[in-house]
This record gives sequence, C-alpha cells and structure tokens, in this order.
Amino acid sequence: MKYIYDAARGVEYARAYADYYSVSEDKRLFFYDSNDCTNFCSQCVWAAYGGWIPGFEDSVIEENKQRITNNIRMTPYIWYGSRYFSGSNKWCRVAEFYDYSVSMKNNGPVAFKVYEGDWNSFIPSTVKEGDVIQMVIKSYAPYRYGHCLYVTQRGGTLNKIKICCHTYDRLDAPLSEFSSQPDEYIKLRLLRFQDAYFTK
Repeated sequence: MKYIYDAARGVEYARAYADYYSVSEDKRLFFYDSNDCTNFCSQCVWAAYGGWIPGFEDSVIEENKQRITNNIRMTPYIWYGSRYFSGSNKWCRVAEFYDYSVSMKNNGPVAFKVYEGDWNSFIPSTVKEGDVIQMVIKSYAPYRYGHCLYVTQRGGTLNKIKICCHTYDRLDAPLSEFSSQPDEYIKLRLLRFQDAYFTK
C-alpha cells in the first residue's frame, strides 16, 4: 500500500524526541546511543510515513512500541529501527541511509536529492519541512558525509531554517549554527522524501 509522507508529523516527532534526555524513560521509543544522528532522522522519516501515532499517553506509547516491534512503516531486515539496538545499517548510518533512500525499490522510503554542494551556492528557500540535510564534517571524516539533520521549519535565510538532530541534541536550532562554520561543515546535500509503498 502507498503511504503519504506527512512532513508535519515528522516535524512533530522530531520536536518531541530531539532533546532525548528530557523525555522520561517510560516514554522513549527507540534505542539511543552516542552516534545517533541518522538513527534519529530515520525515526523522523518513519514517523512521517505514519509509523508513529502522536501522543504521550501510556496507551499510545505502548501502541507505538508495538508498531516498532511489528515493523510498521519499516522494511524488515533492511530499513528498521529497534527499541534495543541502533537498528539496521541503512537505518543508522549516514551514507547507507542516503543510498537506500534514493534507490529504486518496491517498498521503503523514497527520496530524491534536491541539492549537493557548498554553502556558497546553497539557496535556503529550496528547503522544506521534513527534508533531511546531510553534511561532511572536516574534523570527523573529510571525504564522506558524516552528519544528518531533520528540517522542522523552512525559511528564506539560513538563520530562519530550523533543524532538530541528535549527536549533540538540538531542538529547532538554526541551520546557521552549521553554515557559519564552512571550514568545518564543508559540504552538504538535501534530501526530500515522497509518498512510498510499505507492506504494512
């Protein structure tokens, strides 16, 4: 069945779980570790496809935990998260998440690349809520993409665009936190997700 990519729901999820340690343990859904940026972006994408039911009531939390266990809006054995470990490589690793998202397939998340390059030629107005931004970090891995952000607010300037992310948890931080350090965040690419098919 085909499911819409509901960016508003992805944004709601991102804001609810961006500041991970402010969420009480009984309300947490997925495993969290020290290098959690792509795990978190996959969760937001999963939520946008309808994997997540919004709400923090005990009954809703339990239903969401069951949906994770049952791989609702995931691709079993390929793109999936977990309550007990980081999830599959395509779920939690930057490059593999990208390659899988833009690949041709019958089931699973579908995205296309909107932009790739440096900050000088990046046009802020092209960004939309629900997009995923990946960046190359010079001090971390200068020859490959190594960080992942989820866009929660569009804007005409880099300061007005807001993102949520993990690995230094940020809630609605301005994209300018990164663009103001072009010698460190030396390259970026922008992913936009579309409606996609899932088995359940």
